Amino acid sequence: MCLRLLGSCLCCCCKLGFKLLCTLIFSVVGLLIIVALVVYFCFFHNKTGQTTAAALTTTDASAKIRSLLHRIVDAI
Repeated sequence: MCLRLLGSCLCCCCKLGFKLLCTLIFSVVGLLIIVALVVYFCFFHNKTGQTTAAALTTTDASAKIRSLLHRIVDAI
């Protein structure tokens, strides 16, 4: 009886540990994908002849934010 109970507890702990490990791995992978997408869209996607500093010198901040959001939505 005791050996049977010990085996089921061990199996339950292994399943729980495996689920936790998978959750951590997928969270890290998802975070890396999000960071990579942000870097890609900020620096490499749809790059024109303007430099990034020259593009940021416009005065209307809401227009910049709106255009950035439109580009992100269009890319999705």
